[in-house]
Amino acid sequence: MLIPIYVVTGFLDAGKTTFLNNLLNRHDWRDVMILIIQFETGEEEFQSRYNNCHSISFPKKSLERQPKQIVEQIRSLLQSRDFNEIWIEWNGVAPFSLLQSLLLHSSLRGLCKIQKVLHVADAAHIENLLGRTGGSLLEQIANCDFIVLRNVRSSTIYYRIRRLMREINPGVDIYEIRAYNDLYKQIFSKKEQPINIFFLTVVIIVFMYFFTKPVLEMFQIPVNTMINVFLGIILQAVPFLLIGVLLSSVLQVFIPRSAIERRFPKSFGMGMLVAILGGFCLPVCDCASIPVFRSLVRKGIPLPVAVTFMSATPIINPVVILSTYYAFGGDKTIVIGRVCLGVISAVIIGLIFAIRPPKGQVLSGGALDGLMCSCGFYEDTESITTFQGKIGLFFRHSKAEFFSVGKYLVIGTFISSIFQSMGTKIFTSAQSGTGLAISIVIMMAMAFALSLCSTSDAVIARSFSGQFPMPAIMGFLVFGPMMDIKNVMMLSSGFAKRFIGKLLFTAFIVCFFVVFLLSSLGGM
Repeated sequence: MLIPIYVVTGFLDAGKTTFLNNLLNRHDWRDVMILIIQFETGEEEFQSRYNNCHSISFPKKSLERQPKQIVEQIRSLLQSRDFNEIWIEWNGVAPFSLLQSLLLHSSLRGLCKIQKVLHVADAAHIENLLGRTGGSLLEQIANCDFIVLRNVRSSTIYYRIRRLMREINPGVDIYEIRAYNDLYKQIFSKKEQPINIFFLTVVIIVFMYFFTKPVLEMFQIPVNTMINVFLGIILQAVPFLLIGVLLSSVLQVFIPRSAIERRFPKSFGMGMLVAILGGFCLPVCDCASIPVFRSLVRKGIPLPVAVTFMSATPIINPVVILSTYYAFGGDKTIVIGRVCLGVISAVIIGLIFAIRPPKGQVLSGGALDGLMCSCGFYEDTESITTFQGKIGLFFRHSKAEFFSVGKYLVIGTFISSIFQSMGTKIFTSAQSGTGLAISIVIMMAMAFALSLCSTSDAVIARSFSGQFPMPAIMGFLVFGPMMDIKNVMMLSSGFAKRFIGKLLFTAFIVCFFVVFLLSSLGGM
């Protein structure tokens, strides 16, 4: 049986040794043989009250220069004595991946295994440290299962730090030290039971369905239609979202920022051309373009170029072009019109962001967004040199990005399913007797509310061609893929609200005037 390893991480002077002294010197642990491995030495020393703990320490120089000797020394200790547990106090400035490489060495892999990783943080300094140190500290937090906070002076500070930690490591358990006995129970007695949680979730959903459905139907709310529409949008969007997340992860992990900055066109015009060509070559819808857009911004691509890419991709990619062609019975004029208007609108939106760049932070993480992405890892992925390490980071980044953006997709889809289920009478009844401009606005508002996938919205647009003029249909086809409810919700997972508001307003105004002016000039 493999010996369980418990790793304690934290920055310098976070209180890791104090934590171990308080936690491991328990009376009921006096018969448990524990090996303490310290990879840094602080002001406080570990002291075993019951002589059941054997401690050994390695300086940082040995860790960097003699990793094989360290592995061999640990292996000899484990084979010479019968230890029940291993506790590791990890160096506060060393990458966590270095510890993983030590423990995955062939000499140790068959003897021990990491059971749980705890991160000790001083609440008085952690926010400042994250802004200055980045790298190793972010990686340690991203890899931990449990965060222990010291020196929490108020509930406001606690909730602020908890929100920050969960931006780096979504779903991590966070505990404020009050009593070590309670902490012991929290760490070792809490057992996750995913089957029971899943069963309970299913029971709650079924209960809500059967008991709330009659009440909602009394108010003429079509519950079954809402569920069908919701599932339809989700099943259609998730595959494309997954494609976008994988592309985003490739950009984040395998392509260094320096390579993008060196090879990306320096001129604004060439940058816009590359953005449009890139959008044409990617068979993705609007759901997939947003994760890629976020990675491009993080990698240093000029914001106007990235905005142009995000705006044009859902309209000009091959899948959307083909779906539009078949939806309108092979009418090439509609297809060409949609592509041309989409490109023109996207370029104008990009130019507006170049002339009047947004004020303040664009990304919602503030100063930390320059250091980490949604998986909690720092931008300097060049420090991970092995292919195996990059593959592991790729999958973890994809997982974190998918769930980070996916929850907003679900919320946006639920809201749009309400609009679709309640019918489009709100919009169609408002158009009778109105002018061309109002018809375009109505159809653009409908595209925003319905939140259709750009690969299938042409079919819906075709169904309105008997009620609305072609310019209004074109407004639906051009604006809808750029901005809708689910897209706004997905953008909110990584961008500042002020930036999202400006992007939404700019896209609406530009699309309206491009479509309206072209139709006024007899282009439709």
